[in-house]
Amino acid sequence: MWQKCSDESWRKLHPKISPLTAYLNWVYGFLQKHFILMLTLATLAVKLLIVNIPSPSAPPEACMGMRGEGCNFVFDEAHYIPAVRKLMRGEAANNEHPPLSKFIIMAGMLLLGDGVGNAAGWRVFVAFFGALSVMLVGLIAQKLSNKRSAGHFASLLFATDVMSFNLSSIAMLDAPALTFMLLAVYFSLRKSYALAGTFVGLSLLCKLSFLNMLGPILVIVIAQSLREGVSRRDRLLLSLKRLCKALPLAASIFLLGLWAYDYAYGAFRTPLEHIAFMLSYHSALRYTDPSEVAMPLSWINPISPFKPAPYYVETVRLDSAVYHPVSYWGIYSPLWWSTWLLVPVYAYRLFLNLKRGQPIFGETLLLSWMASTYLPYFPVAHILKRWVFPFYFYATVPALAIGLGRFKEWGGWMTTLLTAIVSAQLVWFLIWFPVKNEAYITILRFLNLPA
Repeated sequence: MWQKCSDESWRKLHPKISPLTAYLNWVYGFLQKHFILMLTLATLAVKLLIVNIPSPSAPPEACMGMRGEGCNFVFDEAHYIPAVRKLMRGEAANNEHPPLSKFIIMAGMLLLGDGVGNAAGWRVFVAFFGALSVMLVGLIAQKLSNKRSAGHFASLLFATDVMSFNLSSIAMLDAPALTFMLLAVYFSLRKSYALAGTFVGLSLLCKLSFLNMLGPILVIVIAQSLREGVSRRDRLLLSLKRLCKALPLAASIFLLGLWAYDYAYGAFRTPLEHIAFMLSYHSALRYTDPSEVAMPLSWINPISPFKPAPYYVETVRLDSAVYHPVSYWGIYSPLWWSTWLLVPVYAYRLFLNLKRGQPIFGETLLLSWMASTYLPYFPVAHILKRWVFPFYFYATVPALAIGLGRFKEWGGWMTTLLTAIVSAQLVWFLIWFPVKNEAYITILRFLNLPA
């Protein structure tokens, strides 16, 4: 009844509006309201369309090691798929990493199977986590902005980052770990500290390196307490109280998960012994030749970037043309290079807002997010001589996407700049998309773009 009345009122107020125009207005409004959800579903659909490419031509028994003819692992699937198969047999494996992501991968293999021509089970749940991260990036951006469209742009930028898309489409540990940490950030912003702590614990059970994302979560909790406390002592007590709701719970979940794994598989006597092994293992991974390592500065350097890593590339030669129907690359995107823009813009806005006595929460959060997830790799690589890889930047990418999305909130030339970056990101994604059919390749070649 209300809908009927509102339609009639609309026609009386706007008699020249055609039904087509009214319908297009409705579609636009629907997209505005549900864009993040629709983009998330579209991302998931695309991931599921390619989830079985490439697939193994060899049986599982022939692919219990990192290498094997016909195994068709993409990148570090060569570590994790054999490890999951051993876990399914009751054998402890890949103890240098926590177990949860491997059990998530195992769940897909139990659901969809594991055999010749079937890699869907390896990747299906990772794809779900990757798509969910697209939604969470948008929701976090909307929590930090007064513009709904800031979340739209943030989700779109993250969804079309090639490295992020690839990592969350194959059987690796990182996508579930990031999704759980994004959930922790989101619930911290909503002041649901127990839930935030729960998801921190689950993230660390996926991959220990995501501990660096505690930085932005601590900033959120402390900033919220500073805005609510009356005296300095009250603010400090409030911060501690809230952190005590999250951090002990996170540690308990992490330690309990490790204990359950170690007990079930007879891997280690205690979780602390397991943690000591993980730290010892990774600290021993040192390089001798720096020229073989993609140093952290090269991750964001558009002038001298790191060499793209071929995670899995099929090459086809036809006449004089060379193209790649399947090509998973570890590669940067224009979003990564935006670091050089975002840091000075946010530092300037932080200074300006401090001077004017205006809120600095969004600026502080995003700068701390970028700093805590990226800067530690400089001493790790240059001082400790530890191997580092560009895909470690995966935890920083959401901060860049959210930071750029907020440009929409500020309008003017910043909106124009945001539109240009999004356009470049979309073109980049289309060029480096990992699976291309014949029509796709024909279009790229027609446009004289790499195929």
